[in-house]
Amino acid sequence: MLRTPPPLRLALGALCLALLPVVAATGPLGAFGPGAQHAYAADGPAADGSEATVTGSGEFAALKVTVSQTRNLVDQVVKVSWTGGAPTVSDTAYAANYLQIMQCWGDAATGPTTDQCQFGGSSALGAGAGNQAAGAYTNSRQLNYGDRLKDAENQPLPPPTPSGISFAPFRTVADDPVSPGNWNEFFDVNSTNEVPYARTNARGTGEVWFETQTAIEAPGLGCGAAVRDPQGATTGRGCWLVVVPRGTAEIDGSPYTGQSGGQLQSSPLSPANWKHRLVVPLGFEPLGSFCPIGAEERGTLGSEMAAEAVTRWQPALCQTGGKAIYGYAQVPDETARVKLLSGAPGLVFLGRPAAASAPASAPGAETRTPVYAPVALSGITIGYFIESQAGFGAPDEVKARNGTRLGSLRLTPRLVAKLLTESYKDGNSRFAESTAKNPENLGRDPEFIRHNPDYTGLDFGGKLGDALVPQPLADTTRQLWEWVAQDAAAREFLTGVPDNAGTYGDRAYAGMAVNPHYKDLALPVDSFPKSDPYCQPFDDRPSFPLCIQDKHPYASDMHAAARAASRGDTLARTSWDATATPPAYKKDPPQPAGARAVLAVTDTATADRYGLVRAELLNAAGRFVAPEPAGLIAAAGARKAGPDGVSGVSSPDPAAKDPAAYPLTVLTYAATVPADLTVAEGKDYGSLLAYAADRGQTPGVAAGTLPHGYAPLPEALRAQTREAARKVTAEAGKKPAPGGSAGAEAGGATASGGTSATAGGSVGGAAAAPGSGGSTATGGSAPAPGSAAGGAAAAAAPPAAPGTSGAPAAPAATAGQAPAARATGDTPRWVVGAIRHVLLICLVVGALAAFAGPLLPRFWSRFLPHLRALRAGAAHRDEGR
Repeated sequence: MLRTPPPLRLALGALCLALLPVVAATGPLGAFGPGAQHAYAADGPAADGSEATVTGSGEFAALKVTVSQTRNLVDQVVKVSWTGGAPTVSDTAYAANYLQIMQCWGDAATGPTTDQCQFGGSSALGAGAGNQAAGAYTNSRQLNYGDRLKDAENQPLPPPTPSGISFAPFRTVADDPVSPGNWNEFFDVNSTNEVPYARTNARGTGEVWFETQTAIEAPGLGCGAAVRDPQGATTGRGCWLVVVPRGTAEIDGSPYTGQSGGQLQSSPLSPANWKHRLVVPLGFEPLGSFCPIGAEERGTLGSEMAAEAVTRWQPALCQTGGKAIYGYAQVPDETARVKLLSGAPGLVFLGRPAAASAPASAPGAETRTPVYAPVALSGITIGYFIESQAGFGAPDEVKARNGTRLGSLRLTPRLVAKLLTESYKDGNSRFAESTAKNPENLGRDPEFIRHNPDYTGLDFGGKLGDALVPQPLADTTRQLWEWVAQDAAAREFLTGVPDNAGTYGDRAYAGMAVNPHYKDLALPVDSFPKSDPYCQPFDDRPSFPLCIQDKHPYASDMHAAARAASRGDTLARTSWDATATPPAYKKDPPQPAGARAVLAVTDTATADRYGLVRAELLNAAGRFVAPEPAGLIAAAGARKAGPDGVSGVSSPDPAAKDPAAYPLTVLTYAATVPADLTVAEGKDYGSLLAYAADRGQTPGVAAGTLPHGYAPLPEALRAQTREAARKVTAEAGKKPAPGGSAGAEAGGATASGGTSATAGGSVGGAAAAPGSGGSTATGGSAPAPGSAAGGAAAAAAPPAAPGTSGAPAAPAATAGQAPAARATGDTPRWVVGAIRHVLLICLVVGALAAFAGPLLPRFWSRFLPHLRALRAGAAHRDEGR
């Protein structure tokens, strides 16, 4: 793997990425520019109780459909479940008796019309789901089906296209021009969230996980766009979830058995089908930021592990107390540490402390020491969306589970090492010599089946050979590799010993060996290397082989990895497009519903937001533990002392023997240097810390609460954060005097260097649209099925903050308080003057790197011998001098 020298890499990364908050604050794109994120609106009624159930009518009167969350929505995943349905015909196809689900806009109280619904994009893959067939027009917008099938409602068809096809038109919320067809300028197979086929099991029940998209992901729908109600309060535009049940009769009343292939043929948008629809109103958080005009802006930046919590707290903080606006920018951990010691720290979020900047005995060292406050307890997880896919010879009871989501997955450190080292054929290439003797994927690995017997008889051809991993360097990545490295079986595997040999092998296993390009990998590392240089050649395009970065690309961050996995999207680019200029591999569409199988390395809160199931991991005590609050809290109590010279910080212990501890638990700290803050900054950052230790630890989905996927901090950690809040407030601006004692305070409200992110944050609830480079932050969290976050709240109820003098009071989120308009202001000239040139250079370098990165594996092997020859020649000339 090609690496930039570490010092240079860190210096360039720190320089460029430290400027991101300034760009977020001053950029011209505004709240709806590419990659824009939104924060949560002011707190309202708790949406944990917003589950809604609707009932069908007529022949579907027994059908009851439940949506797990219908308020405070962002771009997230909600569970849609139902009872009282007729079993789908059959186990290997969608012939009759299934549901079709879509998202629509519409202002009428009765619900949307067909031209307001996002549906039809999936038809680009053909009818059906993978190898499970369905009628020709069932996932399309086409409304004419030939002379043999006419709609009994006898409504006029839309004007036909030149080819004679009548499509149900799509009308956007802004009434934009739209091309007729199954997909258009506003949604296609890669962006649509439609569920064209939802299977009902033999018990008459079923469930799917549905992505609720905002105006950022689905601009044609406009869900969550800020609007003002009659009272002047800003709210998010509401939308609708629509379920169209399909029975056994066609639109003309004839049975499905008499249709082509013995399957229903018509679109759910045909009037005779549409009249049976069930509609559920969806309430969205408003997009953008709604904090008081003229309020002080306090920048924060740091680890992605804090993103979900901080963006959830932002609106509640800026509506109460001092009403400061707390911006947030997601940057690598090393950038946060550089910022902390820069003399203008603002407030940063990180998991590992910065190195001590001066010996404890140095003059003034005590007053210039960073203060660390625990604010969030979560974890790294292997999140997954896997649907049962029976092999050819599987028993009937296995085939009957086709398309149902699997809810359990157990992974050992050695299995994770296999996934992260391109050691499965389907995690590399089936043509690569390096892995030719290894199993294709997890489903073909006897070691995996031993720990996961429910996967026996399933076939995931081409899938589950690796996991989506984030590209940025991160402390969490290093922690994951530390967990792998502490396991003796994983260490033995990485030295090249097959899994059926050596001290920890088992003869019943496949004899799988690590990809030789990863043999003796020095651990831990802070990245996920992709070291196998194999590129698959093609005779018809010799200059364009298919390489690892095309087949198994990085995700831009953990948020992007989780969202992609929830959509069945591997992010791969393997479809050759000879018509492109220049010709290139284009992005593959998501895996079809019922045949999805994707893993992702992400954080627990983001996994919960996107409805991913979280794998159970083997801890050092030999127990498989899921990242539920109890496991996270147990691991927090098993942490070891932090680095020498750094007080208030503990370190994760991958070798902890507590059987209840989840091994990849992450404790995130907020940190600042009080002496480098102004008095006003200290007060505002102290208020944020006080809030984080109190109301910010109450689980929920409304603004100001703790997203599911985090565990409430134990009382001892909250007490540490309250003390840190007091200290930051009391000691802000007290510079050390020349003699070493604390001197004069730095007063006033002038910012000493806190990053000035835009009102409420450049980040928030919605993910960036696919292809935009991913999001840099996240927002709300959807309650996942079986989440225990709520239960943990009772066990660790937030205590009242003590009335210590000098400690800021935690701001109280006021329910129903109307957000004010977005804060605005002028950017100081010095910010733009110097930084614009540096940023331009960073952007140019980044663009060149993005262009050259995928090409390096193809040409490096040819270039390397020439480089070695040049170096040898230079050395020879030096010897002759």
